[in-house]
Amino acid sequence: MPGLSFRIESVRAERYSFEPVPSLNMNVQILVSRVEREVNGFRANFLVKLDCVPPIASIDIKGVVYVVPQNEAEKQQLEKDLGSGAVPPQLTNAIYSYTLPILALLSRELGLPPPCPPPIQIPKPERREPKPGYHL
Repeated sequence: MPGLSFRIESVRAERYSFEPVPSLNMNVQILVSRVEREVNGFRANFLVKLDCVPPIASIDIKGVVYVVPQNEAEKQQLEKDLGSGAVPPQLTNAIYSYTLPILALLSRELGLPPPCPPPIQIPKPERREPKPGYHL
């Protein structure tokens, strides 16, 4: 598991309206810039946006994540994954997990319900072939 370190660069939270709404949808987007090579690992800027529908509030968190592989095999695997141009889902999940408490705190201060954590993906059980024999 590579080492991750985060740095939050800016936080913006704004409530536009205090009118009661019958229903509220909260959308969380995670935008990750192109991952760049550093001396010891990799660096990527990110932006986490929380928007409400209807538009009564928004929260933006900008930051940087540093990824430092622990060994050469991890470094090669990361280079392979990042070479395709797609951000690995593990990195996106780590960014969301790091910023979720900040989003929850700011949501509470703005008088909004907390954003929900992402659904946990439960691995599907492997289908095993029945073994010959008798059983009760």
